Amino acid sequence: MSYIKRRTAGKQGPTTQEIIADQKNLADWLRENVNTIVYAAGAVLFILSIVIGVTWMKSEKKEAADKAFSTALAVYQNTIYQLPTEDPDLDKMNLEQALDGFSDMVAEYGDIIQGQSAYLYKANILYRLERYDEAARAVEELRAINPELVSEINGSYLQARSYEAMEEYNQAIGVYSQLRDRTSGDMKAVLGIDIARCQEISGNTEAAVNLYREILSENPYSIFGLRAEKKLATLGVIEKGAL
Repeated sequence: MSYIKRRTAGKQGPTTQEIIADQKNLADWLRENVNTIVYAAGAVLFILSIVIGVTWMKSEKKEAADKAFSTALAVYQNTIYQLPTEDPDLDKMNLEQALDGFSDMVAEYGDIIQGQSAYLYKANILYRLERYDEAARAVEELRAINPELVSEINGSYLQARSYEAMEEYNQAIGVYSQLRDRTSGDMKAVLGIDIARCQEISGNTEAAVNLYREILSENPYSIFGLRAEKKLATLGVIEKGAL
């Protein structure tokens, strides 16, 4: 007995009538939705044009910011190099001219790194002009925008000095202390002396004495230890050279 494998009919493809019907349905759908398709394509092109435009604008803005920063920095460096002159009014005028450049940078490019860097120069010039409140505020504005940059450039130190110059000693101590907690070595000693000085001036002599003793103990042979020892002697706590 032989087995003959019977050939089974495969699945038939669509008939001519079905193909025509599908094409008609597609044509009808395209006709009914032509506006939607056009609008969608237009939206894609519009979004693409925005992306390209924003990329180009960012490149243009960066280039303009670089140029503006270089100009402002050149004025600043030239001014600082000449200070002090024999004419205080001229010094003030030159500093204010340098300030204008960085103020414009902050206003125009404060959302990118060039403008944010200009905050520090602005604060530095304001401090030199003895406009301490504005200097401290400039650093605070930068901190709100880019706290990491303030930390990297030690902008907080300038802010603390501004508070101290305004006789706002508690605020100055607070900022100095934050800085001191994350530093070491000579800078920690410098900040300790700054804190002790503010404590002493504001009437907290006991805290100042304790901090001067700590600085002297940690830096007995450095200039900072000698300064602390001198302050302790001035305060009548020890005789100079006793330790």
